[in-house]
Amino acid sequence: MNSRAPSYATKGIIIGRTNFGEADRMVRFFTPDRGKVSAVAKGIRRIKSRAGGHLELFGEVSLMLARGRNLDVVTSARLLWYPHQLTGDYDRLGLAFAIAVAVDRLTEPDQATPALYTVIREALGALDEGGATTLIELWFKLRLLDTLGYRPELGGCTVCGQNAADITYAFSPERGGIVCASDTSPLDTVMSASQIKFWRLLSDYPFATIAHVAGATELATATLSLCDGFFEHHLGRAFQPQKIA
Repeated sequence: MNSRAPSYATKGIIIGRTNFGEADRMVRFFTPDRGKVSAVAKGIRRIKSRAGGHLELFGEVSLMLARGRNLDVVTSARLLWYPHQLTGDYDRLGLAFAIAVAVDRLTEPDQATPALYTVIREALGALDEGGATTLIELWFKLRLLDTLGYRPELGGCTVCGQNAADITYAFSPERGGIVCASDTSPLDTVMSASQIKFWRLLSDYPFATIAHVAGATELATATLSLCDGFFEHHLGRAFQPQKIA
């Protein structure tokens, strides 16, 4: 790939849009080969713009971009996929917004993360197909933490390393994962063996596999707050679905 080429082709999921000038819009994409990319779509807010329907939030688009002095410019865009079912469900739409905001806030431009691209696309697809929102939320959060290098330690006590089957564990956001009974603190929360095993599955498998795990939604509901505490401790702000009025 020639990073100096005057134009380049890629695909991306739209994670943000901001009006720019009188008729333009700055669009933020997350791409598999370049990470986060911001580009100007010129004239897109005009009624006769042909590109308008191809650059909607959450859509996956095929792109041709021209390099600009400060911002790249969208020269062509073709919609590949769009989660049409989201518009009728405020809870799913709110989670989709939260996913987009989290990716936009926590990633840097021009840092390719193909695994995260796949996770974003899977999460939006699962929401569009009507998957359980709590389960999708927990799965996405754990996969996001993993791709950003903050995966919780679930293989054994983060303090002493014990990983015997008969040990009782608690979850400690401050110490990065599970801790045994000997190393737990009053602020830690007991985490059952089935919950720990479930989180391991969430961290390693695609959502299509997780959706078929028996009791998955109940396990997600019981442990989502633990993930929120870990997320907030390590990344500075809790990830919460947005309320859509």
